[in-house]
Amino acid sequence: MLVKRLMADPALRSSETGRNLLRLLALHALRKEEWEVIISNVPPHCSDIVADLARQFADLWSEFAERIGEDVARIG
Repeated sequence: MLVKRLMADPALRSSETGRNLLRLLALHALRKEEWEVIISNVPPHCSDIVADLARQFADLWSEFAERIGEDVARIG
């Protein structure tokens, strides 16, 4: 629901960077059941690589969230 609200924001939709962010957010906005289907279909021989990549991406998203929070605190 929050992603849909952001997708209606003209400030995000009007730039390529904003549209890229919206695409990334929409990609990750899956229901738990959808994640379960994906998890159960990762081939065992790929699971270590997929898990490692997921951790790396989680770290990147965490850093992204911290930096966004810092910017908001600095401006506000």
